[in-house]
Amino acid sequence: MTPDPRSLSTLFALSIFSCCALAEDVPEPATDDTTTWSVIGGDLYQFDTDIEDGGSFSVNRVTLGAGLRYEFSPALTLNLKIATEMDQYTFRDGGAFTAPANGSPWGNTTDVTFRGLGNWSLNEEWNLFLGGTVSWSAEQGASLSDAFTGGGLFGASYTVNEDLTIGAGMQISTRIEDDLLYIPSPIIDWRISEQFFLSNMRAPAGYPASLGIELICYLSKEMNVSIGSRYEYRRFRLNDDGPAAIQNGVGTNRGFPIWLRYEWRPMPEIRLHVMAGVGVGQKLELDDRNGNQLSKDDVDVAPFVAFFLGFEF
Repeated sequence: MTPDPRSLSTLFALSIFSCCALAEDVPEPATDDTTTWSVIGGDLYQFDTDIEDGGSFSVNRVTLGAGLRYEFSPALTLNLKIATEMDQYTFRDGGAFTAPANGSPWGNTTDVTFRGLGNWSLNEEWNLFLGGTVSWSAEQGASLSDAFTGGGLFGASYTVNEDLTIGAGMQISTRIEDDLLYIPSPIIDWRISEQFFLSNMRAPAGYPASLGIELICYLSKEMNVSIGSRYEYRRFRLNDDGPAAIQNGVGTNRGFPIWLRYEWRPMPEIRLHVMAGVGVGQKLELDDRNGNQLSKDDVDVAPFVAFFLGFEF
């Protein structure tokens, strides 16, 4: 089975990557305590885009989250996080994909994830991590008990030298009306030169790169620009509105966003990001309540804009 990351598996990956050592010239918030708190937020708007066999859709994605990092010792830390993504879909003009739903397969969806991750530094080179995650992903009005998924995660990173950190992680999770989910998460943070990095550890607050990668150019310690891409997968339970065929069904939205990003750190504790890009290879899928496919369609290239803000204290 080919691994399929779901929506907030991307946020799980952020937990992994935040545990790994970054290159020394990346600014980090100062703290004289064993506890660090963080909050994140942002908004991404995908403009109205044609569906291949008729109709179009747009989506606005709002992300919010909070986290706690507790240091038991220099070698052992615990990360606890809650994150939510609220997506507002608008379908227009009908078409083959929306036909089973009489034009509107789903509307507003919400994904909420809780997770805990422990990180153990064996020495200056090796870090191990182990944790668990539980999530609910559903359309507004759907039964949350039918939208639950849960699983575990583990992996390791290795600091080759001050310029290169590599590693890998794995999450195993249940899925809504589908087989177990296996999510491999490669880790890389490579300082190519004083200015350029190839990394999936330095992603925007609220929009982690996870199963993607960025080429980053540091203009200064406070500012950088980058180009990146990743694979996204969202799967959620539908409510009991609409035709009988789709009631309590399952929706899926997946694809590959490609973006340009600007980051500004006015203070070490604050990260502000502005992004613009396009989604390519997007697909929409609509299943019944048992996971049987009702319709599936490709989506044209979809432009989007976004901003994200992160704060640590």
